[in-house]
Amino acid sequence: MSVQANPFKRTTIIIMFAVGFAAFVALLYGLGVGDRFASGKNGQAHGASNSLVGYKALADLMRKTGIDVQYSRTAGGIDNRGLLILTPGPYADAEDVAQVMQDRAYVGPTMIILPKWQVMDAADPRIKKGWVQRLETLGGDSGQSMLKNIADVEIAGDKTTQAQPKSRPLTRSAVGGPVKIPESPVSITGDYIRTVVPNQKGDGALVAYLDDGGVYAQLDSLDESRITDEEDVDASRYPLVLVADADLMNNTGMADKQTAKHALALIAATGIGAGEVVTFDLTFNGLGSSENLLTLAFQPPFLSATICLIIAAMAAAWMAFNRFGPPARERRSIDFGKTALVNNSAGFIHRMQREHLVAAPYGEMIRAEAIHAIGLSPGADRMTVNAKLDALGEVDGSRFSVLLANLNQAQNSRETAQYAAALYHWKKEIIG
Repeated sequence: MSVQANPFKRTTIIIMFAVGFAAFVALLYGLGVGDRFASGKNGQAHGASNSLVGYKALADLMRKTGIDVQYSRTAGGIDNRGLLILTPGPYADAEDVAQVMQDRAYVGPTMIILPKWQVMDAADPRIKKGWVQRLETLGGDSGQSMLKNIADVEIAGDKTTQAQPKSRPLTRSAVGGPVKIPESPVSITGDYIRTVVPNQKGDGALVAYLDDGGVYAQLDSLDESRITDEEDVDASRYPLVLVADADLMNNTGMADKQTAKHALALIAATGIGAGEVVTFDLTFNGLGSSENLLTLAFQPPFLSATICLIIAAMAAAWMAFNRFGPPARERRSIDFGKTALVNNSAGFIHRMQREHLVAAPYGEMIRAEAIHAIGLSPGADRMTVNAKLDALGEVDGSRFSVLLANLNQAQNSRETAQYAAALYHWKKEIIG
């Protein structure tokens, strides 16, 4: 019965290797990106949420109107040009928010949508994942605390407006047509707060911008900037828009056509240029991920090096599958047996270039063997013995004494080997 040399087919091994290699690369990539694969369907108020208080409808609406929208899960998204939309939770750190505003002042416009509603996960298992039950408004303390390092503001809610959407009163806006007053509207006021969308009473702003010395003509038609000194004006700054009432931008508000049109007008009025990106930040909502060495390996410019390493590994594997002939066994550095000992000794002498030191002893060994073979006394006269060895005959035209003299007079390794072989040949032919 024949035994198969390899129990696995070549195709099977290749498939196993490909699957294992792909899984390993996927593992490295997953470790590198960290929480970036985390679902945004957690019911909270951020750009990837499809709940009542989320902003996914606004993101989808902008995409359908040709605006490039992306989500940022790292701090690097703060440096993106175009509009950055922050949707911080009620307990966001005021220093972190202020640092973002400072970093963004000359990069691009920024919009902060303040949290409005308290929510809880829907208890009914039939409710879709990511949906929530809306409870009541948060009040103004969380927003005021969040903005305390940016400006001294007051945020207050009005729970008197509870009418159905179609019957709610309208308010004017600096960036478009009239917009409906949301349910339980939230207003913001402050010394450096300028109104974009006023509340129903006109004593606060549902949407405002920060009067920080910039020139924002597209926003100040209702409430012009009060910074008039030329040395305080900085035309290179980008606006900070504060949306006090999130219902003007969230999924609840996008259900109303008039509110949705106003949201798009407000996005355009922030001053984003053609082809620029609108970025929803998710780091303030607990969906960020930290960068590490593996993260950098899958990002430009290091991504090219990672791809080269992957291709090199695949090429090495392919060469291993297509090697020529069976694998060669590694030879021992020192073989077994007398012949191996002689070969190793000869190799050592050759490496040390000491062949001339063994020429004379080798010649005397051959001479002693020849004397013993013909029965002469080792103590006999040297010339007499050599003459009797010469009398035994010639091999290739040379007698013993000539061959011995040639060996003793060898000048290099090649001549030593040549004359030693000739002397050995004479012994084999004459004496046996």
